[in-house]
Amino acid sequence: MSTQNDTASSDMQRLLDRFPPVLQAAGGLLLVVQVLFGFVLAVPIAFGFLFGLLDGSGGAKPRPRSLAGSPHGEGPVMMTFVVTGDRHTAEVDFSTSDGGEKESDENARLPLRRTVRVPEGGHLSVRVRNAWSNGPGKVTCTVLVGDRVVEQDSGFGDHGSASCLALSGSRPIAGATVPPQGNGMLPGEVRLTRKVPVKRYKGRGSPVAGRVSDGDPRLSYLALGGDWGRSREVDPQISGFTRRQGFETEADWEAVIASGLVKSEFVREARGRNRLRSLAWAVQDYRQALNFDESARGRDVASQPITVGGRRGWVIVREIRFTPKKNVRATMDLSVVAVVDTGRPRPSFLWMDIPNTHRHLWPDVNTVLDSLSVD
Repeated sequence: MSTQNDTASSDMQRLLDRFPPVLQAAGGLLLVVQVLFGFVLAVPIAFGFLFGLLDGSGGAKPRPRSLAGSPHGEGPVMMTFVVTGDRHTAEVDFSTSDGGEKESDENARLPLRRTVRVPEGGHLSVRVRNAWSNGPGKVTCTVLVGDRVVEQDSGFGDHGSASCLALSGSRPIAGATVPPQGNGMLPGEVRLTRKVPVKRYKGRGSPVAGRVSDGDPRLSYLALGGDWGRSREVDPQISGFTRRQGFETEADWEAVIASGLVKSEFVREARGRNRLRSLAWAVQDYRQALNFDESARGRDVASQPITVGGRRGWVIVREIRFTPKKNVRATMDLSVVAVVDTGRPRPSFLWMDIPNTHRHLWPDVNTVLDSLSVD
């Protein structure tokens, strides 16, 4: 038993004995009124807090939501994301919170622009990474609602990456704009939008060694002799071709003639009356990214339509200049891509690549192109 508690009770009783009974009664009544008044105020607050816990608001007063794309702050929002960079391709993944929009592309051509519907209270997630074959490069993701930027991020390096997570109620970023990289080309590169015929290269070139037929692509063309090795069938899952002929021009470089079917992802993206030219560009860009380092710069010197066995096609000739590796004498390759619509779901392509150390074989370009036919 505590003696301190007994002493406190005696003192309080002596203090109360000093006041008349009337005042003691009035004070007691006042105390009861205060308790009742406090109970009236506390009950609504307590119930409000309880219901707040039940509905997930934590009892806090809801803040007004400002949807950047909705004039009334209600309903889904249309968001546009733009992926840019100083390389031609990037790995891009995006999705919306409700799963209504979702896509992944390991070789997306830049710039990429897409508009999606984001549900009320949801979000858009965009992730972009510089493609492994590009070498060091910069990538940027930008999310807009209307013409206002609401999210943006950039990354640089061999595996530079950027991520954007934009909420349906995201507010605009003051002063932010989409990077001015509209064509996705590197400095010093040229892409022809007008027709320029393929040059007739002077010289004798290589002797003819027969004719080959590439089964799946339905293409037939002359095989070359001299320095060129034997034309042979190859595994498209490994090489990307179905037939290939080539030779080493020096210890770490080679010349190539190859054919195959255009990649399905390129075919899905190419639309409209310039479809075949777009596919020839796509194949050229892909071969440049895959076979050359980050110093490569491609300058198109010819772009023209062709007719092969009554079927439409397109040819692009590109000079690819680069900083040579150690012990490599070549500084430029002449790259030729012909895309032909053979009537199959995927068009076919013929690719030739001859370095400037063997420019005396550039007439082989004309020999092979002139012999091209559809089986």
